Amino acid sequence: MSKPVRKKNQSPFAKNLKAILAERGLSQKAAAEVAGVTPATLNDWLAGSVPNDHIAVQRLARALDCSFEWLLTGSETKPDSKSISLTELFESEIDPSFSGIFEISARRLRRKN
Repeated sequence: MSKPVRKKNQSPFAKNLKAILAERGLSQKAAAEVAGVTPATLNDWLAGSVPNDHIAVQRLARALDCSFEWLLTGSETKPDSKSISLTELFESEIDPSFSGIFEISARRLRRKN
């Protein structure tokens, strides 16, 4: 008796990963290196395995210049601009040249049309 042929149900992650690797011209070995996983793990992902290491997927998404959410699910939610805090949009750092006494004024900003 022969084994039944099973159709692989390709996950959105595997489909998106294959597509973006081809688009960017990145080899599986290079992608695995960027993600910090073994080539076997990346091969499993491409075969449809769900990744357990989301930090590795995040590193890969950054390297491929795509969103983490899109890479995993194939969709991306657009945030409501009113609910985004400034800390999500900007990085801040302490600048030693700004020491001393300052007068600070505030202005209301409006979006440009």
